[in-house]
Amino acid sequence: MTTSDLADVTMRRAAPADIPRMVELIAGANLPPLFISEYLDGFAVGEQGGQVVGCGGIEMYGSSAVIRSIVVGERMRGTGLGRKLSELLMSDAKAAGATDLYLFTADAHDFWQHLGFVDIALGDWKAEARVNWQYQFISQNADLIGGEIYTMWRKA
Repeated sequence: MTTSDLADVTMRRAAPADIPRMVELIAGANLPPLFISEYLDGFAVGEQGGQVVGCGGIEMYGSSAVIRSIVVGERMRGTGLGRKLSELLMSDAKAAGATDLYLFTADAHDFWQHLGFVDIALGDWKAEARVNWQYQFISQNADLIGGEIYTMWRKA
């Protein structure tokens, strides 16, 4: 696959009918497919030929946004779709008033560094963003997770 494969990918807001495919993509990437319907307004999908081939979302907490579940289907990896989804969601967050962007990653550390994110400690998250369900789980289970998950931040 090449970036020319993106020419026929449509980016759009996620709809309730997309949830089963989003769950499949997210779970297939070993990410937790949780709270999708609760935060569906913050999700976007990439669609090709009537099929969702990528997804991702943001959760807003005051002036902070948590980026989550950026996943691209296997046959679309390497096309730039993940970057396109990420940039769209970062733009959405900024338009919604976010000044800070946070995320957790295990397998995509280098990807996020290329997008300007830096490693931070959990304790460096703004208080408003600590309400996020991922933050709550990770901060309460750090001993189970160990060094497998990176906490990252950048200005919106």
